[in-house]
Amino acid sequence: MMKIRDKLYFAFALYIILAAILGFFSYKEFRDLGTRLSSVETADDISKNVLEVRRYEKNYLLYKDEANRNELQKYISALKETIKPFKSEISREIGENSYAMLLTAIADYEEQVETISADFKAEQELEDTIRSSGRRIEKLLSGNELLAFLVVRRYEKNVMLYRTVEDYQIFVRAVRAAFSPGKSAVNDYASRVGMLYQIYDAQKAANNQLILMAHEIQNFAIKLSRQERADLETAIKKSLTILATAWILVVVVGVVVNIKLGASIATPIRTLEKISQKLSQGDFSEEIAVKGHDELSALQASFNFMESKLKHTMTSLETAVMHLEEKQARLVEAEKLALVGKLAAGIAHEINNPLTSVLTFSNLMLEQCPPGDPRHEKLKLMARETNRARTIVRQLLNFGREITINPVKLNVNQPVREIADSLIAQDAFKGIELELRLAEKLPLVSADPAQIGQVVMNMLLNAIHAVTPPGRIEVSTRRDGRFVDIIFSDSGEGIPEENIHRIFDPFFTTKDSSKGTGLGLAVSYGIIKKHKGDILVASTVGKGTTFTVRLPVHE
Repeated sequence: MMKIRDKLYFAFALYIILAAILGFFSYKEFRDLGTRLSSVETADDISKNVLEVRRYEKNYLLYKDEANRNELQKYISALKETIKPFKSEISREIGENSYAMLLTAIADYEEQVETISADFKAEQELEDTIRSSGRRIEKLLSGNELLAFLVVRRYEKNVMLYRTVEDYQIFVRAVRAAFSPGKSAVNDYASRVGMLYQIYDAQKAANNQLILMAHEIQNFAIKLSRQERADLETAIKKSLTILATAWILVVVVGVVVNIKLGASIATPIRTLEKISQKLSQGDFSEEIAVKGHDELSALQASFNFMESKLKHTMTSLETAVMHLEEKQARLVEAEKLALVGKLAAGIAHEINNPLTSVLTFSNLMLEQCPPGDPRHEKLKLMARETNRARTIVRQLLNFGREITINPVKLNVNQPVREIADSLIAQDAFKGIELELRLAEKLPLVSADPAQIGQVVMNMLLNAIHAVTPPGRIEVSTRRDGRFVDIIFSDSGEGIPEENIHRIFDPFFTTKDSSKGTGLGLAVSYGIIKKHKGDILVASTVGKGTTFTVRLPVHE
């Protein structure tokens, strides 16, 4: 097993190695990109020179001057100088045959320019000869012949200007119409114009051939430029792919290594923290599984030893505290029962006899007053309130008296069903739906049937008082581990959170005085505690309350 220091060194070394590998491949790809970029610049220079050649080609064919011819020749030379140093690169891009064809096309193009240049000179000389010959003939002619020859001279200018076969044919017809074949000077003049037209015709074909050659060279340049740019784009994509892959590799490997490294350090620390929190809450049930032989493993072993010692100490302390609490609870309960018993005995002695007399005479007077008598309702109220007072005294005596249970093996469904059947027909259940959902095959509990029946009665009456018709009460039973639960759920207004912890206190109630004294839940709680059970409560204001009575399964 690696120490924590060795793990950190390994993580740093891994990042350095990955960074070095990434740097090497990045440097190599950037060098390739630089070479590709230089090739693209060369291709652009070739394209630029080709465009300049085409531009001065057009100017030369249009103006036929020496200046444009010199510029054309200069850019042809520049094009050849640009191509020669990059023979291998260009051959690789467009092929060796295409490169040889490019050089041949440039040489043919240059030769064609020389041919056209020679034709331009011959054309110029012949035009000058024709003009001089025409002027001499004009001086020799007079009268109608002169007028006819001037018309011929006008058609001569059309031939030189437009250079079309139609204009030349018009010129020939004009010569034949105005002069007989015997005119040697005119015939010589006309033959020179015919020669000039032939030069024009040949020159047109030569110009077209030159343009085709230029197109071929330009196509080579375009193909080279496109290929270089495509190669550059491919190289860029390749570089980006390599960089992205490298970065992803660095991130993934780094994340995985760091997660593993962090987990190997953080997991034991989190385990220590979690178990420390449990220790602070008094939970000594869990120990740390010691793995490895690093610093954290030694700390975990020490922590387990400390927990074992602390657990032993806390167990002894808890046992002592539990004994003290049990003794204190018995003393408090005994003292409370003694005080309540004395109070109940005094109340029974001082109040019960007068209440009996008042109840007896109020019932006698009630029998003597017919229902129509105005005193009948008052006497009825007197009898009811006197009887209620006697009930309160009786409940108080029951609360103060030590609860004695006579347990038998009991299925809790029995008292629940009996009490529910006895209450369902009473007026208190009008407008309230009572639903029983009693589980089958419940385990038996060891309980006093009468006492459990009293608890069920108190719980149902408490639920009835909490529900405003129309409403709903549900009673269900279930097994929950070592306990059997009786669950009472109502759709009442619920219990505010500040009153939850007081509902089992004697005489605490939120109902009006006509619906209870606040002893029902206190008595029920005492009965269930006597059975070594418990009563749980969950309530939401506005939605209802659920009481869960828990009784241990009979063993």
